[in-house]
Amino acid sequence: MILDNVNPDDLYPTETKGPAVLGDMPYTIQGTEHIYQGAYIATNERLILNVDMDGQFYYRSIRYDELQHISHDESSVELRFDIGAFPISNIEKGDTAAFVDYVKAQAQL
Repeated sequence: MILDNVNPDDLYPTETKGPAVLGDMPYTIQGTEHIYQGAYIATNERLILNVDMDGQFYYRSIRYDELQHISHDESSVELRFDIGAFPISNIEKGDTAAFVDYVKAQAQL
């Protein structure tokens, strides 16, 4: 399962793919925290979230106006929304600084 890329046919006609980060994402289900491999893919129009949840593919399209804050260090990125923070850590693919700079520019943060 390729998580850190998007099929060009799935992009809007005016959309172009930007940077992506691939790593570990915590997700709480019924009070138990699970760690899944996931990726955020930035485009010029939105964020795309892809997650491998024990073999089940999960996808979400996120508007930039939903994002309240984004920050990073060498191996993690934290995105904050109205509903809470959604970090991705142990980045194994992607440049966190380039990703965050791109997203901040698109989201005008």
